[in-house]
Amino acid sequence: MKLCVIRHAESLANAASDLDNPTYYYDAKITERGVSQAKKLHYRIKDLSFDKYFCSPLTRTIETFSIIFPNHKPEFEPLIREHLYHSCDVGRQPKALKKIFKNYDFSKLENYWWNNNIPINEKLIKQESHNDIRNRLIKFLLKIRNLDANNIVLVSHGTFLSQITDYMMDNCEFFICNYQEVCKKFSI
Repeated sequence: MKLCVIRHAESLANAASDLDNPTYYYDAKITERGVSQAKKLHYRIKDLSFDKYFCSPLTRTIETFSIIFPNHKPEFEPLIREHLYHSCDVGRQPKALKKIFKNYDFSKLENYWWNNNIPINEKLIKQESHNDIRNRLIKFLLKIRNLDANNIVLVSHGTFLSQITDYMMDNCEFFICNYQEVCKKFSI
């Protein structure tokens, strides 16, 4: 099985010069440059065939997915969300996402999914450790272990995907790896 991983297009938070200043970028959207990046990737991979699509439920990944794969519906998977460290990594409730992205199904997404389904002040940034994101990746890898699929797409985030790729991917970068090799790296 191949994992075809894509980092989201450039977001407002990526374009910000200082994420720690008093301006907050809660659940940041993609920029015009990000739209252009996603369109370029769409045309580059439009003839490739994929069996299953997973997408982080953060707005920037959903926007990226909708441009790259306009005729497909992803499974929204909180396990592949970004490392919760900045305001841009705080998500929205499923009802709010449904109002923005009317063509997608968020019914399997729990409230407070960005905080492991635990109710919290929605503007609180409860930072995760690197071990937390590592554990989420392992849970995800185990979850998809028995999928009947050859090519799986993950539209996710830089820090999360760096666990797979061993480097920080560029916005809208496309990377293919072998599922078994990734599992070996984490001894699963």
